[in-house]
Amino acid sequence: MAMKKLTLLLSALFLISTFQVWAEEPNGAGRGGAESVSGAKAVSRAAVGVNRASTVSAYKPVVINMNHGSSGGHNRNFPTQQTQPARAAQPSQPAHQQPSYGQLHWNNQTVSHQQPKTQTVHNAVVGQAFQRPSVQNYNRAGVRASVAVHHHSYVQGYVRKKLQNIGVSAEPNLITDRAEIIHTDRAHSVIKFPLKGPDHLAITASIVSPRHFNDAIVRDNMTIADSPEWQARADSFNVTENQVGHHYWHNDGGITYCHYLDASGYHWYGWYLGNQYFWTRNFNGRWWWYDSDFDRWCFWNNGFWWWQDPYHVGDLYCYNDTSYIPCNSADDQVVVTSSDNTNLQSNTSPDGTRVVKVDADTQDAFLYDTANPPTFDPVYLASGVQSVQFSDTSNGRPLEIILKLNDGSFDMFDAQGNTYGPGNNDADQASQGIPPAGPAYESAPPAAN
Repeated sequence: MAMKKLTLLLSALFLISTFQVWAEEPNGAGRGGAESVSGAKAVSRAAVGVNRASTVSAYKPVVINMNHGSSGGHNRNFPTQQTQPARAAQPSQPAHQQPSYGQLHWNNQTVSHQQPKTQTVHNAVVGQAFQRPSVQNYNRAGVRASVAVHHHSYVQGYVRKKLQNIGVSAEPNLITDRAEIIHTDRAHSVIKFPLKGPDHLAITASIVSPRHFNDAIVRDNMTIADSPEWQARADSFNVTENQVGHHYWHNDGGITYCHYLDASGYHWYGWYLGNQYFWTRNFNGRWWWYDSDFDRWCFWNNGFWWWQDPYHVGDLYCYNDTSYIPCNSADDQVVVTSSDNTNLQSNTSPDGTRVVKVDADTQDAFLYDTANPPTFDPVYLASGVQSVQFSDTSNGRPLEIILKLNDGSFDMFDAQGNTYGPGNNDADQASQGIPPAGPAYESAPPAAN
């Protein structure tokens, strides 16, 4: 009898431990599903300070190279300013640019066995817990690695549901080399469209509205243009049709399109389909489109337009006609790397506990803990930072960090680098499928001046 009781007790303990692991599995139904009650409980347990570093292995993060600025950012790094000796030497044999991508592995995350003990739970300002990857495996001579925080993140299942509602079936991909991201200002993001077509007659077609780039006329054509055959064709035209300001008309397979090279070195392609037309850029193996209402360059991938915020390169959004849907969940782990041989300007908090270092060239801002040893890895806060301010902690209130960006907006962080403001996590609402309050959840076009 004693042996039977012991057996039952051991079985019960085994089941309890199994349920606990299931509830805390970062990719299982207990965590990822928006409708899962167990998932909501797992988030709540972590939010009150449960450190899961000992039970959950670290996941390999997406690593974004920020050694170079974005293309056209700060009116620099235009294609005309880039050296391309291989293409100059062999103009008849263009080298295809293979675009870089890092996938947000929501369904099949790759477990890294190199750093199983380096994850730490950090409590965000609204109570949701998340894990930051360790940067020690990415620091090397001449390279500085930092953790990227998400500015409009949600629980994983909620993000999936929002994207699935508009037809997204594949996991989003982040561009992993900032030099491949277009960030030209308005003056360098428009061209004069041709007034006459290849038949020398006036063009009567109307341009597709920026709020209708999910229409079939755009999506069907971009699916064709994104094929390897059409990309190879564009690579060839990008080399051989090199007269700036000239319109090169083509008709292939019944599709009429126009190639144009602007003064900055960007290759544009206008698609004339029946009584409508639209223009895109072809840059580094991707198709790009400029949303003039939002002043954003979006890239085409897996049947949708995506915007990777050049001011927060770890944040991705999906274009949805009248709005943009934030794609990052709180569990998405992103590390950024940059040159360690840069001129960093230090801004120290009044209490001396934190330093925000800003790269004088790229205006990238990083948060450091001054403790020895530091309590957290360096945090990448934002790019295009004009100024840094700290709150006064002498009144006993917690430290707040305020960044002013080049686009006139402000970012606010707590002492751990967690973001404040609308659009942040609300674990309870998100787990129930309720949108968090605030205009940043799905941003709408700015009002006309």
